[in-house]
Amino acid sequence: MSGYIELQNGKFHYLKMGDGKRLLLCFHGYANSASLFYPFQRYLEKDFTIISIDLPHHGKTEWKKTSLFQITDLEALVEKLLTQFSVQKVSLIGYSMGGRVCLKIIELMPEKIDRVLLIAADGLVFNPLYFIVTKTSFGKRLFRNFTTKPKRYLKYIEWMRSRKWIDESRYKFAMYYLGSESDRSFLLNVWSDMSLIVPNMKPLKAAIKKHQIPVYVFMGNYDRVIPVKNANRFKLGLNSVQLFVLEKGHRVFDSDSLPQMANCLIKGTC
Repeated sequence: MSGYIELQNGKFHYLKMGDGKRLLLCFHGYANSASLFYPFQRYLEKDFTIISIDLPHHGKTEWKKTSLFQITDLEALVEKLLTQFSVQKVSLIGYSMGGRVCLKIIELMPEKIDRVLLIAADGLVFNPLYFIVTKTSFGKRLFRNFTTKPKRYLKYIEWMRSRKWIDESRYKFAMYYLGSESDRSFLLNVWSDMSLIVPNMKPLKAAIKKHQIPVYVFMGNYDRVIPVKNANRFKLGLNSVQLFVLEKGHRVFDSDSLPQMANCLIKGTC
């Protein structure tokens, strides 16, 4: 089933799967869509009502071109879904960029979180590059120039690659998402409009510790986009955070790992 949640700055599209008593919100990664979480349905549909959401500029979500995704938008989205499905608490799944969204939700409303599954999650540590290109005047200008006039910058990327300052995996990842004008425009819009949805580590960790929120983090041992060391840093001092490192890359979930991830959410045991 497909539906929409209307907010001031846009209209979020979501896919609904399952009819369980517990509510589960899912947030996809960069350049994905709500359909990314279809594979979870067979494992979770009896226990959860699954709401998988298209983030701004993704899928069928309609978003104003001049509007950032505000923290108030995120709070309103979650509150409306809690009301719509008549529940007091919600569980979360976040993959890659969607993990950062989940972390911000925990920070904002920890008392309403049941448990959280983070998969190759962004936002586990402070990202200086993202901060520079989305929060500083110089960085914003540089980022816009890079995405609109890339030729003058691509030679520097090639130069850094030749000196192995950029490994092959990150180079291929960058070239894949910067290969065309539409790809670069998409990157500019998404990175800019998601720039406020960044967790503040101190209150986030304090909230997890105070409410003892179970957080299950799955990372790929060969992930060059978001390395395991980020998760190791994040979990320091947090007894309710469990880390699982799989022999995979950035796409951590598949037919082998899905049952284990599902058990984390259903039973609280992995």
